[in-house]
Amino acid sequence: MKAAADEGNGGIKMRIKLNMDQDWKLFVGDLSPRTSTEGWGGAKARAYDFGATAISLDDSGWTATDVPNDFVVSGDYTRKSAGENELQKIPAMESVDSRHFAGGCLEGKIAWYRKHFALPEGCEEKRVILYFDGIFRDSTIYLNEYLVGAHKGGYDSFWLDITDFVSFTGDNLLAVRVDASGREGWWYEGGGIYRHVALEICDTVSIAPWGVFISPAVDLKNKSAVISIKTEIASKDINAGEIQLKTEIIAPDSLSVCEAAKLLQLEAWENKNVSQEFHIEDVMLWDLDNPLLYKAVSSIYIDGRLADRCITSFGVRDIYFDAQKGFFLNGTHLKIKGVCCHHDHAVGGIAANDCIQEYRLRQLKKMGANAYRSAHHMPTQELLEMCDRIGMLVFDETRRMSSCEDDLTALRTMVKRDRNHPSVFLWGIGNEEVFSQDKSETARTTRTMKMEVKKLDPTRPVTSAVVCWNGKERFSTAQNYIPVTKNLDVMGFNYCAQAWDDYHASVPDQPVIITEASSNSGTRGCYSTNESAANYYIYDDDNAEKVKSGKNAVRRGIAEQEWKLCSEREYLAGIFIWTGIDYRGEPTPLGWPAVYSQFGVFDYCCFPKDNFYYYKSWWGEEDVLHIFPHWTFPGMEGRNLPVFCFSNLEEIELFVNGQSYGRQKMEKNGYLEWKDVTYFPGAVTAKGYRNGQLVLEKKITTAGVPSRIDAEIFRETQQTAEKQTIILNFSIVDENSNIVPYADNELSFEAEGGRILGCANGNPGDHSPENIPLKRAFGGRVQLVVQADRKQTVKVRVKTAALPEQVFEVK
Repeated sequence: MKAAADEGNGGIKMRIKLNMDQDWKLFVGDLSPRTSTEGWGGAKARAYDFGATAISLDDSGWTATDVPNDFVVSGDYTRKSAGENELQKIPAMESVDSRHFAGGCLEGKIAWYRKHFALPEGCEEKRVILYFDGIFRDSTIYLNEYLVGAHKGGYDSFWLDITDFVSFTGDNLLAVRVDASGREGWWYEGGGIYRHVALEICDTVSIAPWGVFISPAVDLKNKSAVISIKTEIASKDINAGEIQLKTEIIAPDSLSVCEAAKLLQLEAWENKNVSQEFHIEDVMLWDLDNPLLYKAVSSIYIDGRLADRCITSFGVRDIYFDAQKGFFLNGTHLKIKGVCCHHDHAVGGIAANDCIQEYRLRQLKKMGANAYRSAHHMPTQELLEMCDRIGMLVFDETRRMSSCEDDLTALRTMVKRDRNHPSVFLWGIGNEEVFSQDKSETARTTRTMKMEVKKLDPTRPVTSAVVCWNGKERFSTAQNYIPVTKNLDVMGFNYCAQAWDDYHASVPDQPVIITEASSNSGTRGCYSTNESAANYYIYDDDNAEKVKSGKNAVRRGIAEQEWKLCSEREYLAGIFIWTGIDYRGEPTPLGWPAVYSQFGVFDYCCFPKDNFYYYKSWWGEEDVLHIFPHWTFPGMEGRNLPVFCFSNLEEIELFVNGQSYGRQKMEKNGYLEWKDVTYFPGAVTAKGYRNGQLVLEKKITTAGVPSRIDAEIFRETQQTAEKQTIILNFSIVDENSNIVPYADNELSFEAEGGRILGCANGNPGDHSPENIPLKRAFGGRVQLVVQADRKQTVKVRVKTAALPEQVFEVK
């Protein structure tokens, strides 16, 4: 072996990638040109010298911002009814009476973004490509008063070749109109340039965008692999000529393991695909515990000159679905323990902050989750890179199940962009298509979409998430859907547990995965349902009377039941619970003032709820012992207060103020309840046993008055940008470090050396703004998000009444 080529040599600069996230201007509202045909726009080139696209426009009064940005999230919550229930036919959505309410009660709008930029010197003979990873929703892009492109749809990435419109020597004005007034989903969708923007400058002969496809075939017995690489080379040169493609494989230990070169003739203005094959012995496999990554360094030489170089990260692993035994990773059976997640988070809404994305993933992995479903659209590139690094599988799905050309383009984009990520193990082409999933035309659509995927990536299976409901009535079986679903590589079920076994018996050679299943809804730290305060406790025996949606609020034990059913069936590849984390919108079974969902195992700040410990017990490898509720209930002295336990130990004994309430055996994948417990302040203790031996002891005491504020700090592990994001999770605690569950102090924040992005508390009924440095604690907790220069030390000052001021330093 030889040392790997130096990625930092001068040749790498043949392809320059510029971050375009900083220094934008934002105007919320509409300005001319409202359409691309306004004025002379529809008739002449460079005719947009007016309105928001005019170079002469004084935008000094616009709001300075960076992207990713969600301009909708800072709006005011409004209550709107549709007059008649727009969603009344959807099971479990009976409390939601409009798309506006389902969408989080924030109104989508129109906004304009403007950015000035200049290109580096010496680029005049290069091509310039502008990448948008995501804009919600419909966008029109102008450069230097030219129309350069438009994009419909809010969830897929796209790129524009702006070479013919850019100034190589002077200032450039980029203007983007974003119309977020329309809806694609039935959840909070936000609005804006909400993912990263980048500019790539490359040679006239270069590797096409997303043009490298790496396909490893693993021989597990001999610990070797054949790596097939297809490279699309794009020429925008007016001359034909001979080029050389050289590809080098770099192992996870940074050593070069193999390389190959190929000469080819390229015609003027031609794209050509080149295939290469590599053999690796003693291959290092990517898996969940040891996610090792290789790199392919693809270089193009013209007359001995390095014209382009592209580095693609990939993993070598073997995936396989078996119709009888489930899913296998590298020859080892693996039960998929997955979570469905929307992409929005407290403070920033849909704005894709890398630090927040990593924080969420690492919280989910602590719970024992091994798979992530990006519901219901393609994820960010950064999320996939994080899943590659930390060892998390990804179910990657497109937004719409359709074979119209726009939707097929979005599907192709997803596959081309994401197919080199070892974390991606399953493609999704549909979700709960209740109006069409039993139609004969949907069988044709399924085949079309599947074949479009297979053309670009024949290595991964295709699924669709099917629900046993047709928009009018529910079914106990999926028999009506078999003519459609038999065309899938893997059958996906959303809920419908009563249909799983029947379907498997009817289509025994098709693998099955549960693409969506219930989790236990609930408000973090709340142990009695109060709809007027947006509090929901799934174990409240009076939910049918306390909640307007009645029996639909009775959901006790649903999560445990569905996971238990899945875990007991070997043929099921696994499960994705709905959801891992709370999100704006869909507050069912509650009505207003709730504006967040409460399906999550984590709240909207990604603070864990009690149910976190249920999944940690049965999905993880560690011993777990968790009891709830907390033991601070002033005014409830002498009243009955049932105590619950999540644990994977064999037996649990409960003590309250020293009195034993008995020892119970824990059923696999179950939980325990002691119903006849009387509350008095003091302490509740659980002792967990295995094989008769004490393994763990958990004690909860009645909290005292607030004494101070503690902080947990999270920073992303891969800091490459000039600016870093810091998450500070504050807890109001008593003198013994117990979180005070009823502490609702209003905290104010100042940041020296950084900029406060906002703060939140995870309360689904809190309508106060999150973009100001002031927030009332909920359940004793508040989350603060700060942005600073990467090398800057940040001092965060926290003030609240009745407690001393505290300063937290982050280096």
